[in-house]
Amino acid sequence: MLMLALAGLLLSSAALASSAGLVVVSRGDAATASAAPLHEEQGLLKEDSQNCMRCHWMETMAYRDRDTGKIVNLSIDREAYSHSVHSELACSDCHDRGYSQYPHRSSSADEALNCVDCHEGRQDDGAPNLIGLKHEFEQSVHVTEGVDDFSCFSCHNPHTFHPIRAGDSIAQVVAETNGTCLDCHTELLTPVPKGHDWLPRPQAHWSSVRCVDCHTPLEGRIPERPSHNLLAAEDSNRLCVECHSKGSALLSQLYNYRSEQAREEKGFFSQAIYNDAYIVGMTRNPWMDWIGLVVILLMILGVGAHGVGRYLAYRKQGTSQ
Repeated sequence: MLMLALAGLLLSSAALASSAGLVVVSRGDAATASAAPLHEEQGLLKEDSQNCMRCHWMETMAYRDRDTGKIVNLSIDREAYSHSVHSELACSDCHDRGYSQYPHRSSSADEALNCVDCHEGRQDDGAPNLIGLKHEFEQSVHVTEGVDDFSCFSCHNPHTFHPIRAGDSIAQVVAETNGTCLDCHTELLTPVPKGHDWLPRPQAHWSSVRCVDCHTPLEGRIPERPSHNLLAAEDSNRLCVECHSKGSALLSQLYNYRSEQAREEKGFFSQAIYNDAYIVGMTRNPWMDWIGLVVILLMILGVGAHGVGRYLAYRKQGTSQ
């Protein structure tokens, strides 16, 4: 009876500890736990970030701007943030002023956050230098034509942004990049988009080619990334042969990657056929171009020979009658 009473006492103690949020461990487990290194939490797992996310995880967290009448979304998607390029940063790493009161003061959001300055101060942490992008952006039509309140944040959401990753499919690269443009330029989703009436099958182009492939300068292109100097409509590239030719200059960033990707996946010969070869020269393979030309020539000769043969047979039949 005494043993049963002790066992019951131990079980009830464990249950009580569990209900209180405590963990009961043996002496050996406790020794192991105390010896395990404690890792500093990062990103949204930091304590101050968790305080912020008590409210900002809610999908309905938003307010209406009194000046513009637009709904401003203040919700943070935890999953999207965990895959973003800033996932290791806590909320206070960027938002470090005026957030001690709840609800926050209306002036708290006037932080003038600057991507270039932030990256400049975090070079030792491996942050990429954005000075080159800043110079390109300052020449962009979004700046020169005075678009109101246009900044990095107009295109790139810092809570979800991530660069194109190695191994991403071309369709995914095009969809993500063009999605950034089409979020604002919704008029381009119409069957005959304004300013692009000269372009055959525009919607097919939106799904196959990035806007920036045509709307950025040809000179000084860097293979690793598109330029941030967006050109005005009248200055953009409109020559079809700039794309539909061997060694395309416009598609040097996107389609050369597609060619390499397809070659790795399907082999050299299959890649030559696969690579959108609907125009001679699009295969990037001289042998396939010559084969295509020979096939076309043989078809013309065959049709011509057939016509001549029919004509000679007709004359012979007429003579015999």
